[in-house]
Order: sequence, then structure tokens, then C-alpha cells
Amino acid sequence: MKATSTEKPRAPATVTIKLDSSERDRIASLASIMKRTPHYLMKEAILEYVKREEARQNFIRAADTSFEHFKETGLHITLDEFSTWVDEVQNNPDAPITACHT
Repeated sequence: MKATSTEKPRAPATVTIKLDSSERDRIASLASIMKRTPHYLMKEAILEYVKREEARQNFIRAADTSFEHFKETGLHITLDEFSTWVDEVQNNPDAPITACHT
């Protein structure tokens, strides 16, 4: 059974972006070539940037967490062990990674 939400979907909100005339012209030109609207291109660019930055922040958070775990436990693998595993994965995608050690 699906849980139903009592929240109503939000209506799209208008956002203003200040661009100089040469920037607007470049966007309009590209939109024309792509047979899209300038609005479409700007929205896609913003959403792509947000997606990329969210992934970057997740990567940084994971690296910080991993480093804290290393500082607490001392568990690690060496660069040589990692490189060997990468070489093995080329031939066998299911190759297990070396176990962490102190």
C-alpha cells in the first residue's frame, strides 16, 4: 500500500537572472540553433550545475568520513594494493578489493 502525501505540489516559481546583452545574445543564438527556448537552456544549465555540485559535495563528505574512519581505526590499503586491484578488475570485474589492514 502506498503512503499518500497531503502536501500539494508546489507551483513553479519565477527567478530573475541578470545578464548583459552579449550574454543574452549568446544564449538566444544557441537556443535558436538547438531549436529550444532560452528559458530551456538556462534551466538545463542551472540544473546540471546543481547536480554536479551536489555530487561534488557528496564526494567531499564521503572522503571526510573515510579519513575520520582511518584516523580512528588505522585501517587502510596501500596505493600499490589499490593499483594491483585496479589492474585485476580490468580482466575480472568481480575481483575483490584487498581487505583493509593496519
